[in-house]
Amino acid sequence: MSGFILTYNYAEVFRSGVSATTYTRFVWDRFTKIYPVHFATLLMVLPVAIFSPNLPLDWRAVPIHALMLQCFWPPLTQPGFHDYLNVPSWSISCEWFFYLIAPIAIFMALGSTARRFAIVAAVAAYGVGLGWFLMCQSDLARLNLVSWFAPSRFPEFLAGVFSGTAFLKSRRFDTEWSSRLARGIGIVLILVGGMYRRDAPWPLWGGLLYVPGSVLLVYGLAIGRGSLAAHLGSPLLHRLGTASFSFYLVHAPILRAAKGISLHFGWEVHSMEAFWTLVVGLFVLVQLIAFTMCYGYEIPLQNWLRGLMRMSSRPGPDSRLREGLAGV
Repeated sequence: MSGFILTYNYAEVFRSGVSATTYTRFVWDRFTKIYPVHFATLLMVLPVAIFSPNLPLDWRAVPIHALMLQCFWPPLTQPGFHDYLNVPSWSISCEWFFYLIAPIAIFMALGSTARRFAIVAAVAAYGVGLGWFLMCQSDLARLNLVSWFAPSRFPEFLAGVFSGTAFLKSRRFDTEWSSRLARGIGIVLILVGGMYRRDAPWPLWGGLLYVPGSVLLVYGLAIGRGSLAAHLGSPLLHRLGTASFSFYLVHAPILRAAKGISLHFGWEVHSMEAFWTLVVGLFVLVQLIAFTMCYGYEIPLQNWLRGLMRMSSRPGPDSRLREGLAGV
């Protein structure tokens, strides 16, 4: 989805090339989108991690997380730092890697056949090299480098970029029937991938198994019309979508804190009524905190940081569309 949305929003910016001005503006905009919430949730989870009885804090992980480097080079012989502190932030590390090369990827994907072939060939060469390197490695090394090594997840981002270019070129031919078909097949493929993931060969342990279904689902939603499109575009869902990034990063610290408190006081759940009360209560709590963080901290700080950079180049895409759709 990230590759698709960024291509949709920045196609005109990078169609003719990538200049130092447009690249700097893009990277700064993306950094100010992800880092404030990432840093705030890192501070939130630190005291939880310090007193955690189940996962003692390795302080070496703190600067790695603070610099969003968890997935830039995971170890081969032990679990990486992606599994410490605010665990969902491992994907933010991947996103940061994608953002650094996204302008070039979008430019190549929107260009000639030769440029598109060049970027696909580069990704294929990387895959062959990684496969050769991992042939004699342990399953742990394979899992780390396939699942939590940012370059290994780039093909998924690139699939979104290419589907975004296809959407921009062929949107006038899209129909509600084709939207429903793409969504239906996409959901089935994702479910089948989840069912057979344990039996998949190690090159598919990351996200490649879900690429076909995810591409079809995102594309089908993008071209959708009618009642579903109206529902997804409603004001409430727009606000939920805007706050989804804060929700994604804040949920793990809240759940870890709740678990730690329960362990400390010996609280347990012994009935389905108590279980569902707890589930609903925690969901509402996390959503309220996410809304507060999004509209009281994330967006104001983001706007202030972006205001620090005054660019003389043409402005980027509409910020409301970007923030509403590009949650990551």
